[in-house]
Amino acid sequence: MSDLNIYDVEATDVDVRHGQITQFASLRADENFQVLEETDLRIRRLPYVVPAPEALRVTGINPFDLDGTNLPTEFEAARLIERALRPRYGKLQINTTYNGLRYDDEIIRTTLFRNLLSPWFSSGKNISRVDLLSVIRMVHAGDPEAIAIPTAEDGSLSWKLEAVCLANGIAIRAHDAMGDVRATMELARLVRERAAWAWDQAVQCGQAASGEAYLAARHASGEPAWLFTHYGKPDLVPCAVLGTDSRKKWILADLRSDGLHRSRDEISSGLYTKDSPFRVIRSNASPLLLAPGNVSRLAAGANIESFNLLSSDIREEGGLRERATRALMDARYESPPSPTSEERIYDGFIPDAERPRMQAFLNAGTWAERASVRFADPRLRDFAARIVVEAIGTGRAVDVPQGIADEAAIACAEAYERPYAASGARWMTLSGAREKGADAQWEAWASDAFQSVTIDRVAGPHRGEELTAQAGFGF
Repeated sequence: MSDLNIYDVEATDVDVRHGQITQFASLRADENFQVLEETDLRIRRLPYVVPAPEALRVTGINPFDLDGTNLPTEFEAARLIERALRPRYGKLQINTTYNGLRYDDEIIRTTLFRNLLSPWFSSGKNISRVDLLSVIRMVHAGDPEAIAIPTAEDGSLSWKLEAVCLANGIAIRAHDAMGDVRATMELARLVRERAAWAWDQAVQCGQAASGEAYLAARHASGEPAWLFTHYGKPDLVPCAVLGTDSRKKWILADLRSDGLHRSRDEISSGLYTKDSPFRVIRSNASPLLLAPGNVSRLAAGANIESFNLLSSDIREEGGLRERATRALMDARYESPPSPTSEERIYDGFIPDAERPRMQAFLNAGTWAERASVRFADPRLRDFAARIVVEAIGTGRAVDVPQGIADEAAIACAEAYERPYAASGARWMTLSGAREKGADAQWEAWASDAFQSVTIDRVAGPHRGEELTAQAGFGF
């Protein structure tokens, strides 16, 4: 027994760490696609977030509407989002997006983290993650007649949700989160009806434990793994499973390549490059690893036995496996200079000692009580300060003592300075938005939203003028 949880977001920017969700929508349906519950939220803009003009043009949102006082704050909306995404007890939940695993999931993760909630909503043994775009591409490669794929003006196939839905007779209200969710559900229904093999395969691959078990079994046996990818065109890649960092990351080798026997340094220098025969995947990122029964659907004419022998030989020889695994272990992600709290989301799990404080903050009966919670983790301390400062600015936290308000304003000054940074900043700024073609409506909104006003109520009489100039608190 399983539930589908189909969701989509509209946001201020393509930046999953510093952008903000402006609309979240989700539908929970049973295995027969009967809707059980739905959520549709419009969210008030954070005072330090600058919406990208292009994002507003795509969604047709008036920037003045983002600041409506009738809208829930992000802090209020985050708990509703967390609740909408929480699986029902004893049910496998199939989290389904359309091209959303890298964007929707990550910006939702940031939203939860920024509001002192666990960001790991898509983890756990009762969760499967399915990207319907990847499934449809696999269906088209294995059974081109099952789902109609339209042609764009340049003659290429169009994989846009709106285009695919219309080509298959599914109505859609595009660039509206709930409109996209409803259309995605109907498209998922069509896939399961016409290509059940692909849907079942994707659901299995979407479970982190299944992906880990698949790769571990082939590493032990020497059998090849069959990875479906689509970088401009479909490709079923026969891979030797070389090794793992023991943290869900695996290194594979494309068995069709003649240049596999490289040194450790050569492997390292080529990792994550386009032409490298070595591929790094995460077992918990829903890679489409095909079961033997589905390989023949996409690998017609391939000499499968020859790849079996090659993969087995690599296992027996052992040297390539050792060199590749060491190269994988040596690879390090380089953090940006002076990372923001949002960018530090993967800098380690939230310490256990902070969890009672998070609950105390979330469940506080008054803003004064909430603002008095003290966090040791600097990320949580920053986020808590932002939430308190925004509440003071909107008049919801009038009970916060002036001294605590001063501390909060200083603690989160970095975030409130962001709109005024140079256009080359890692987040959208006022100058960056203007360089990208802000229109007259956006300019009128920005001059109103970011006007310089005193923050004596928050920072006290001796800090108000200074912090207004430095941080641009918009209240």
